[in-house]
Amino acid sequence: MSLLDELISKFRSGDIVTRLVFINCAVFLAMLLMDINFTLFSFGEDRYAYIVCNYPWSPYLLIRRPWSIVTSLFASWGLWHLIFNMIILYWLGNVFMRYFTSNNLRGLYILGGIAGMVVFTGLFMLFPSLQLKDWTGSVPLCSACILAICTALAFRVPDTTEPIPLIGPVKIKYIVIVIGIIDVAMLPHVNPATDLIHLGAAAVGWAFHYLLRKGKDITTPVTAVAVWLDKLLSKK
Repeated sequence: MSLLDELISKFRSGDIVTRLVFINCAVFLAMLLMDINFTLFSFGEDRYAYIVCNYPWSPYLLIRRPWSIVTSLFASWGLWHLIFNMIILYWLGNVFMRYFTSNNLRGLYILGGIAGMVVFTGLFMLFPSLQLKDWTGSVPLCSACILAICTALAFRVPDTTEPIPLIGPVKIKYIVIVIGIIDVAMLPHVNPATDLIHLGAAAVGWAFHYLLRKGKDITTPVTAVAVWLDKLLSKK
């Protein structure tokens, strides 16, 4: 069995957390290879692959780059940001699965990204002064997706502890707070909207927890779409 076949086999047999980690790494690798080729052939500006695969605030650019709605959900700012995101996703994603379902995790991941898109576009539209600055007009949303999951977990079991090497047991609510601070600190200071995106994702995580206690699961529509896509692809 080749390495590619082995990776495909692990992806197919893995749970939702494993699959999300695989997809994030695959998107990062694809963007890296694209960027290398763009650089070699002097196509586009610096880091052009990242620009076109991240989510743009402008509806005009979004129409020209519709794929960015999907690719931005699995994109990070760089290698170290990817590594940090994947460690947190794998660790707290598996903790999340103790209390929720795989459909909840997948749905919340996507809803956290959608919230980030709405906040990012909304801020640029509400405050035109942001458009006049020499700030980036597109962002990756992987960390926002993960923060939505972490926030829901922190509200569900705030006082449950998780062991951390060299430190010992730490309550999940404190772990998530520190993760949020570190994540924002790792962001390039490209514009204020990049920080507020994470607040939008965290709000979705809180809303999921709050509404689920009342018997309403906001991830249900995402699950329905995922089931429909799975049936559509299985027919081919």
